[in-house]
Amino acid sequence: MTARWPIGGHLGLSSPDQPMLAHLARSISPLDQIDALADHGFRGVQDLFLMLRPEAEQVAMADRMASRGLVLSSFSDLKYWNQPVWSAEDEAGLEHLRSSVDLSAEIAARFNGGSVVCVAGLDDQRPRDVQLRAMTENLKRYAEQAARSGLTLLVEPIAASRIPGLLLDQLEDAAEMVSAVAMPSVRLLFDTGHVAMMGHDVPSSFAACAQQTGLVQFADIPNRVDPGLGELDWPAILKAIEDHGYRGMIELEFEPANPTATGETQMLDRLKAFGIF
Repeated sequence: MTARWPIGGHLGLSSPDQPMLAHLARSISPLDQIDALADHGFRGVQDLFLMLRPEAEQVAMADRMASRGLVLSSFSDLKYWNQPVWSAEDEAGLEHLRSSVDLSAEIAARFNGGSVVCVAGLDDQRPRDVQLRAMTENLKRYAEQAARSGLTLLVEPIAASRIPGLLLDQLEDAAEMVSAVAMPSVRLLFDTGHVAMMGHDVPSSFAACAQQTGLVQFADIPNRVDPGLGELDWPAILKAIEDHGYRGMIELEFEPANPTATGETQMLDRLKAFGIF
């Protein structure tokens, strides 16, 4: 079966020692994981811990991914991810943001492109609407620099029931922010698990914001499990994504329910049965 979308796998979510194919690869090292992802039909690599890795390791990863035909789908700045930096208006916060974007741009250039996830902690000393406007203006400020570096700035809404204390905990606010910036280097990250935990119907929600979406992440609910092991209607979700013309990367952002070689194989088989691969 021909894959409808390029699929991305991760090098660890809760820890870099727990990559998606920990047991099917030769080891949990990034290079062995990249090889395993390529061997099993993946076309993208998500690495939340990339900015914490030494430059030499990043260079080796970029070379291996290029040789295996994989791209860097997304990464995060774990130093600032839950702080009010993207919504900053003060001098210190704006300096933190500048350094974060500069480093993200360097990484994107090193990997011949990539997307950084943009979230902000909620500052209880400022009105929420002020913070939303500030984040929108900061995204506008860095959109052109990002485009020049092959970097996409991904605006991700995250369900408060999963991770409390973040500014963007509603899909509507994130989609409106992306539309307000109106630059191709600033896109929405649509995570099926978070959208569902916000109380939305996932297929109709995707239909409403398909034009703003730059990356889709798959996880079932509850507890971010493998697609097909939870409550979501995956045939309807896949149909909505296909019907609205999305052809970009889909990242699998969950840890296999059965963390063994057998469990990882079963996970891949389920995804193939759904037609995701």
